[in-house]
Amino acid sequence: MNDILKWLLFIGGSIAAYFEPLQAVMLLVTMLFMLDFATGIAKAVRLGTPIKSSKLKWSLYKLLVYLGTMTLTFFICESMRLSKDTSVSVVNVEAWFVVYIEGLSIIENLQKIRDNRFLQFIHYLLAVEFLKRFRILADFMKQEEKDN
Repeated sequence: MNDILKWLLFIGGSIAAYFEPLQAVMLLVTMLFMLDFATGIAKAVRLGTPIKSSKLKWSLYKLLVYLGTMTLTFFICESMRLSKDTSVSVVNVEAWFVVYIEGLSIIENLQKIRDNRFLQFIHYLLAVEFLKRFRILADFMKQEEKDN
């Protein structure tokens, strides 16, 4: 049993050392996820809506997808023999998308918890005006509105 524990620690340490360049990005994504989770629960309590276990499970799956995608991307970039800096840069682009999505969700939750003009402005700025700067996203949003 002692040898198995040593091997597991060795393997775990090796994996942690390999993915060490992603430590700060993964921590940021995890912290934003936890903040979104907390504000989502606070919103449900404030509005008096029931908290469903299926939504809580989905939140955990969402975090695993975020972290798994970034880990897989880093591994693929490394397998393609790209430099460490390039691999980390590709993962950072993914992380910025997660920051945008989770940040917008946090602002929406805070807006529902407390009706605030400043939060409404920030939400409008990020959800509408920011997307207008990216023509393809604006076209996608128009298509979604037309379909609904």
